[in-house]
Amino acid sequence: MIWLAWRRHRFLLALFAGLLVGLGVWMVLLAHAFDHASNVCRDQTYQCGFQYGVFSIENQATAINALLLFLPCLAGIVFGAPLVAGELEHYTNRLVWTQGISRTRWFVTKWLVVGLILGALTSLLVLITQYWSGHVFARLPLTLALNGRIQPTLFAVTGVAPVAYTLFAFSLGVALGAILRRTSWAVVGTVVGYTAVALLMVFSIRPSLASQGFLSTTRSTSVQYVTLPRPQPWILSYGFRFAPGTQPSTGASSASAIAKRCLNQSFTGSSYDQCLSTHDVQGGFFDQSATHYWALQWRETAIYLLSALVLLGMALWAVRRWRE
Repeated sequence: MIWLAWRRHRFLLALFAGLLVGLGVWMVLLAHAFDHASNVCRDQTYQCGFQYGVFSIENQATAINALLLFLPCLAGIVFGAPLVAGELEHYTNRLVWTQGISRTRWFVTKWLVVGLILGALTSLLVLITQYWSGHVFARLPLTLALNGRIQPTLFAVTGVAPVAYTLFAFSLGVALGAILRRTSWAVVGTVVGYTAVALLMVFSIRPSLASQGFLSTTRSTSVQYVTLPRPQPWILSYGFRFAPGTQPSTGASSASAIAKRCLNQSFTGSSYDQCLSTHDVQGGFFDQSATHYWALQWRETAIYLLSALVLLGMALWAVRRWRE
């Protein structure tokens, strides 16, 4: 059964492996090109030319990052959606089931053969991505706001999380294919579902996976500014909180409500700051520290892997209920 599953998917797996190898070679060459340009130009990077043009290092780094973000979804589309739906559409599942092989063994073997290979290939690419991100993307002068792997753009392509993303997208495609029984519908559902989950993770779940920090702002005349530590934290939102050590009374207004009331009372900077200080309210940015990178990586990986197992169970349940 393992040999049959390998024969069935080896061509697409070889193409996918070739894509990852090509992408990895591109990243390594780009990292070396950046190092060479940095050594030659030293601190005068804007006069060296590699920041300009369609094929500038920055544009290439952006393109590579976009491809890395799309790869898990691609795995779900190419391998997950047709894994069982394609068998049903071509009636090839009947041949296997008449050879004394149970549906459970047939499905689990196919999932493990393809899923483990995808996980191994993605793991190798992640190792290259770790090297590449440190040499190119996080050091570009025009992307200082993205410095640090804690930032969403780099967080999703480094660490251990990309492997979990791939297995989740693959399992999502398999489950939708088993339930909907149409490869085309499963492909659309995988794209929509994976995108929705990824956005939900970034904007709602990941910010709460570790304790949030707070960077209070400093007012200079009419301008507020904040000094960011290095490496930069992931800035979540601007808001208000009570000063540390302050114990607001039960039933008191929230810090945001007090800040709004202070703003309505006076539009001049000095009186506004005085009002906030009177109520022990601080304004600033809620953030996730760069030191939380690995904690967030492992916790998010656990969420995606558990979700992949749930989807695996749903797909197996659907396959066992097929009447064909």
